[in-house]
Amino acid sequence: DARPDLLFATAAEAQALVGRGRPLEDLLSFGPAALVKRGPAGAVVLVEDAGERQRFEVPVTRIEAGDTTGAGDAFDAGALLVWASAPAADRRRSALLRRAALAGQRAAGRQLRAPRSELLIG
Repeated sequence: DARPDLLFATAAEAQALVGRGRPLEDLLSFGPAALVKRGPAGAVVLVEDAGERQRFEVPVTRIEAGDTTGAGDAFDAGALLVWASAPAADRRRSALLRRAALAGQRAAGRQLRAPRSELLIG
């Protein structure tokens, strides 16, 4: 099976993959689990666990940030750390994917709150 074990997508990427007007759950045709990042609207976790498709929302606390650079990458890193640290047999479990999404949210929040230093040229 050449499908990914876990698919990360922004809301726009997910819509492009499944097609306009199609439900996000159609992402599960690409793999058994997906995390859809929606910025300040949080994330959607999709998983096929024990033959049952599940969808749940992971809300976020709104953070005012002037620069969101790196927040999506930080989300991916935090989620992957939790997901990849679990035994392979547990990686499709909805509880693990929820923990992974929460870890991703925390990592993105740290990125958004971090002070930015400007690169001086010259």
